[in-house]
Amino acid sequence: MKIIKIGGTALSNLSNIIDFANSLNSSKRPILLVISAFGKLSSSLKNFNSYSFFTKNSSPFYFFREFSSVLSVQDCVEFFTYLEKVELILTKRAKGISISGELPPKVMDEILSFGELVSSFFIHCLFNSLQINNEFLDARELIKTDSTFGNAKLDLDKSIANIRNHNFSSNVIITQGFIGSDTSNNTTTMGFESSNLSATVFANAIGSSEIEIVTKVNQIYSSDPETNTVAKPISNIPYPSARVLANNGFKMLFPGMIDLAEKNNIKIVYRGINNSGITIISDSSHFDYPVILATSFGYIISPINSVNAIYVLTHFDSKITEFNYIRFNNSLLIKSKEISPEELHDFAISLF
Repeated sequence: MKIIKIGGTALSNLSNIIDFANSLNSSKRPILLVISAFGKLSSSLKNFNSYSFFTKNSSPFYFFREFSSVLSVQDCVEFFTYLEKVELILTKRAKGISISGELPPKVMDEILSFGELVSSFFIHCLFNSLQINNEFLDARELIKTDSTFGNAKLDLDKSIANIRNHNFSSNVIITQGFIGSDTSNNTTTMGFESSNLSATVFANAIGSSEIEIVTKVNQIYSSDPETNTVAKPISNIPYPSARVLANNGFKMLFPGMIDLAEKNNIKIVYRGINNSGITIISDSSHFDYPVILATSFGYIISPINSVNAIYVLTHFDSKITEFNYIRFNNSLLIKSKEISPEELHDFAISLF
């Protein structure tokens, strides 16, 4: 089974959603889709505690009323029946928050889960309208965690067992990332960007050798291409280097997913929604450009070989207070408050 995880920013407008849906017709089946909350929906829900009262006019799901124009009449009714149930729950939660003045983490996780659930249910209804036979699967039934609301720890063994025991009824499965449930079936979330971890768990359980992660940008870059016009697209990143980046806050990766992927030799392929380029994370030792990542202590450059690491250290010698080169994962850690991200990026990239 092919595993495709698509990020919410890639599904921020109706045109992208339609293009993605149509592209599935030419994809090899069976497919399991892990859907993230559309656009900035998660951010809107995260600020839910600021609402004094919840109404349809102030609903964070307002844009679905415009998106529904692409649904058939029957699927439109099905979708809004589902959405109205969600909005009813949110109305009750808003009243409770208004009365108590508190928003417990357990309630916040329930609220945040609706971003993934409503977005994936919309894709389910859209596929039905396009006559793409599919199954809507609530990930909370399979993905199990502890009860640390807001940052729940995955119970990998239980989750894998649940997935393997599930009877998939269609060759297109639509589910969610980010969310799970504890032993009492309370909704939990595993941290923002954890949808990639969810996809890796499904791949591991099903025995897939590859995960395809579809993003707003074409692939992984040496820095954010939206703010740095000279950022370079990266073709390959070895598992050890990807782990360093994930563990230090690189947003396109999630701690834990790399360990699971490497252990089971699952190749992770990042691509843009327009298919113009890819980045592969795998057991290959080959790499081209590094990622230059700003951290609380300075910078991480990874992957980078020892020769180029020496060039960087020599060039910025007077501005570096401490450094560490780790050969195993081809990573250079620099402690500095004087080097600007732009000058470090441009010099490091010039070496390749």
